[in-house]
Amino acid sequence: MKTYVVTGIVLSVGLILSGCQSSQSRQQQLAAICADPNNRAPKSGYWRECQTLYPSSTRQLQKDYLLGAAAGN
Repeated sequence: MKTYVVTGIVLSVGLILSGCQSSQSRQQQLAAICADPNNRAPKSGYWRECQTLYPSSTRQLQKDYLLGAAAGN
C-alpha cells in the first residue's frame, strides 16, 4: 500500500515540475504565433490567448464588437 502512495507522490511531483518547465516554452510559442497580426484578429482561433500578450484597447474592443454585430455574429 505504501508503495502505491509513494509512487503516486513521485508521479505527481514529476507532472508538476514538467508543467512548470513547459510554460516558458509555451509563452515563446505563443509570442511567435501572436507576432502575426492576423492571429490577433477577433475571429482568429488565437485571439483570446494573444490578448494576454497584446491586450486590445477599450476603443479597439468596441470597434471589434460593432464589426461583429454588423456582420451578424
